[in-house]
Amino acid sequence: MSEEKLFLNTLTFEYPKEPVKFYFSDKDDAESKSTRLKSPVLVPKEVRQIQKYTDLFAGCGGMVLYTSFDLPTEGFDAIDIDFNAVENEYLVKRYYNRRLEKYFRFYDDVVVTKSGITDDIQVWLLCDGEKSYISYNNKQYELMEMDRFTIRVKYDRFNNRPYLLVANDRPALLLNTPLKRLFNDFPDEPFTSQTGITPSMINFVMTREVKKGSSGKGYVVRKINKYEYLQNHNMYCPLETTRPILGGELKHFFGLDKHEEPRSFDSKYIKYRDKIEAFRKRFLNTEDIEKIFPNLAYNFTEVNLLQVGQTNSSKRMLIFGKDENGNDVKHVRQQYGINYGPHIKCPHTDVQMIFIFPKSSITEARNLIQYMRKGGYRGQSKALSNYIGSNVAYADKGFHIQFEDEVNPVPEVERALQAECYKNKDNRIKYVGIYISPIHKYASAHEEKECYYKIKELLLKYDIPTQCIDREKMNTMIDKDKRTQKANFAYTLQNMGVAICAKLGGSPWLLDETEKKELIIGIGAFRSDNQQYIGAAFSFDNTGVFNDYSYFEKSELDELVGAIKMAIIRYSSVNNPPERIIIHYYKKISRKREFKKVEDMLQSLSLDVPVYIVTINKTESEDIVLFDEESTYSSYNYQTKKNEDMKSLMPYSGRWVNLGPSKEGHRYLLCNNTRYEGERFNAMDGFPFPVKLTIACPNRNDEIDTPVIQQLIDQVYQFSRIYWKSVKQQGLPVTIKYPEMIAEIMPHFTDKTVYTESNCLWFL
Repeated sequence: MSEEKLFLNTLTFEYPKEPVKFYFSDKDDAESKSTRLKSPVLVPKEVRQIQKYTDLFAGCGGMVLYTSFDLPTEGFDAIDIDFNAVENEYLVKRYYNRRLEKYFRFYDDVVVTKSGITDDIQVWLLCDGEKSYISYNNKQYELMEMDRFTIRVKYDRFNNRPYLLVANDRPALLLNTPLKRLFNDFPDEPFTSQTGITPSMINFVMTREVKKGSSGKGYVVRKINKYEYLQNHNMYCPLETTRPILGGELKHFFGLDKHEEPRSFDSKYIKYRDKIEAFRKRFLNTEDIEKIFPNLAYNFTEVNLLQVGQTNSSKRMLIFGKDENGNDVKHVRQQYGINYGPHIKCPHTDVQMIFIFPKSSITEARNLIQYMRKGGYRGQSKALSNYIGSNVAYADKGFHIQFEDEVNPVPEVERALQAECYKNKDNRIKYVGIYISPIHKYASAHEEKECYYKIKELLLKYDIPTQCIDREKMNTMIDKDKRTQKANFAYTLQNMGVAICAKLGGSPWLLDETEKKELIIGIGAFRSDNQQYIGAAFSFDNTGVFNDYSYFEKSELDELVGAIKMAIIRYSSVNNPPERIIIHYYKKISRKREFKKVEDMLQSLSLDVPVYIVTINKTESEDIVLFDEESTYSSYNYQTKKNEDMKSLMPYSGRWVNLGPSKEGHRYLLCNNTRYEGERFNAMDGFPFPVKLTIACPNRNDEIDTPVIQQLIDQVYQFSRIYWKSVKQQGLPVTIKYPEMIAEIMPHFTDKTVYTESNCLWFL
C-alpha cells in the first residue's frame, strides 16, 4: 500500500472528568438571563430523573425549563451533569457553543452567528485579499469578501472522545455601502427603464453598533440578521450604518449571477487546509480557549487506522463497446473506453438530426452538423454514430427550425412544429434535436431560462429528445482552439455523443458486475422558487441500467411511496420478490413520517425484506473533510519545462472513513475521485471533496453486517461512474444526480407526462 497520512479537520479535547454543576428552574430568572430549553433533546438525563421536573414531560401542555448552565442563579436548582452521558450530548453542545460565542465576541473584526438546535457557531471574517468594485448606473460600489468558518462541538463515538470540527464555509460578499445610500441611489425619473435597489431585494444585513462596557470603554458589536426580521421586530438596524450581504436578488441586480467561475486546476484541499490552519492558529491556540476546551489538540486529528476502509479496486471497472476481436472493452476511464462505442447500442437503426438554431448562426449550425455526422474536428473528434452505435444522418430540410427572436424563440419553434413533415413523420426514423441556444447558461431573466425547458418539452411531445449546446460557449471554445492549436471542443462533442446515446435508449457504458436482481431506488430533490420537487429513479439490477423515472412535489409523499410500490410489483412480476431494497436518499429520512409509509406499503405487499437507506449529501462534504498529508501529483511547469511534484492533500479514490454511529445510522466519508494507487493523476480531473454517507436499516433492529456495509459503499462508488452526461468522473452517484435533474426540469413543463420511452434519459 502506498504511503499516506490521513487526517480530519477536527481538534480533540477532553470533557471534565467529574460532573459539572448546572442550574435549572421551571421559571425564568428575575433578569431573564437564563436560557429556555425548548426541545426535549436538550433536557439532561439527571433532570428527567428528579420528581419535581417529571411533570414537565407529561401531557401536552408544552415543556417549560430554563437553565443558566454553570452560573449560580437564585431560585434555580443545582444539578450535577455528566458530560459523558449520551443523553446529555445536545445540552453539552449548547453549553460549549454559548461559551464559544462569548469568546469570539471579544474580537472586534469578527461577526458571530448561530444556527441549528444546538446553536452551532459560525464566524465571519473580512478576507485579507484585495477589495473589488462593481458599477451600476454609473455609480461604483465596494465589495468585501468575508470568509466564514463553522465551529461545531461533536462527539466521536468510534474513538470515544469529543472534538471541535473546524469547517471553512463558502465565503460571503458584503456590499460595503450603507442601505441609506443604496436606497437613495434609486433613479429619480419614474418612467425610466433604469431600476434601483429596493428593500425587498435585501435578505441578510450586517449591523454595527458601538456600546460601552462597564469600564466606560467603547466597543463595536456587529451582527448579521435578516433585514425583514429586524424591521418587523423593531430591532436595531439604522440605514446609515447597516450594510447588505449579497444574496440571490442583489447578485442578479448587479449581474454577478451571470459570471461563470474560471476553472481552476489547483487543489482545493490545499486552500481549505490553509484557511482552517490560519483560523486555528489565530483563534484556537490561546490560553482563553484552553480554559473552555481542556487539552485542545494543536494538530488536526490523525485518522485511526481501524476507521479506514477501501472500496474494491474492481468496482471502478467499466464495460464499453467491442474491440476488433469482438471482445468487450474494459477500462476505468470513460473518456478512453467510449472511443470503442457504447456497450448497449441505440436500438434505432435510422437516426436523423434536427437542428434548431438562430438564423444568424447558420454557419455554426452547418459546421456542427459536419462535426457530428462525420467527426474530424481538427482531426480529433469521432462521428456521433461511433458513440450511439447506429447510423446518423441529418433530417430533411423541412424539419430544421431557424428562428429570428433570440430572446424568446419558443413561439417560432412551436409554429414550426405544426408543419406537415412533423405531423406525418416516418415512425421508422428516430429523430434527435440539436438546439444551438443563443441564451447563455447563466442567463438571469426567468423568461430566458424558461425557453430551454419549453423547447425541450415541445419536442418531447413529438417523441424527439433534444441536446442543447450554448452558442457563446461553443464559439469561445472553438476560437480558443484556433489560437492555441488545440482541439478541446472535441471533448464537448464526445460528451454530447454520450448524452445522445442515453437519450436514444442506449447505454454508453455499464458497470463490470455480475448481474444481481436487486431493486435500487434513487430519490433526489431540487428547490425552485421556494418549492421543493422530488425526483425518483428505479433500477432493476446492479449494472447501471435504469428502467423508470418519476416526479413529485414534496407534499406528494403518498404518490412517491406508490411509485416505489409499483416498482416492486413490476420487479416481482418479472423476477422473484427482491431479497432486499436499497434506497439512495438525498436527505435524512424521517422515520415517523416518511419511512413509516414505506413500512406500511411493504406490509400491504406481505413483503418482509430489509430496506437499506443510504443517505447521500447532495453536495460533496465541506463540513468534515478527509486529507492525505502525503498526497502529491506530477504537474508540468511551462517555465522550467519540467514535471514537478505538487502537493494535493486529496486521498486516494475509494478510501473511506468510518465516522461512527449516530441517531440516523452509521456515518462514513467516501473519497470519490480519479487519484488511483499506482496510476498517474491528471489535475484536469479536479479535486472533489469526499461524499458523506449515512447507512441505516430502519426495519431491522440488528446491526448491519460488515460485508453488507462494504457492498453498499461500493455501490455508491460505482453508481457515480455511470453518469452519461459527461465522460468526466462525478463525485455523486447518479441515483442522486438523475432524480435531481428530473426534479429541476419537470416543474417547468406544462404537462407531467413525458412522451418518450421510460428507459430513455431524455433529461440529460
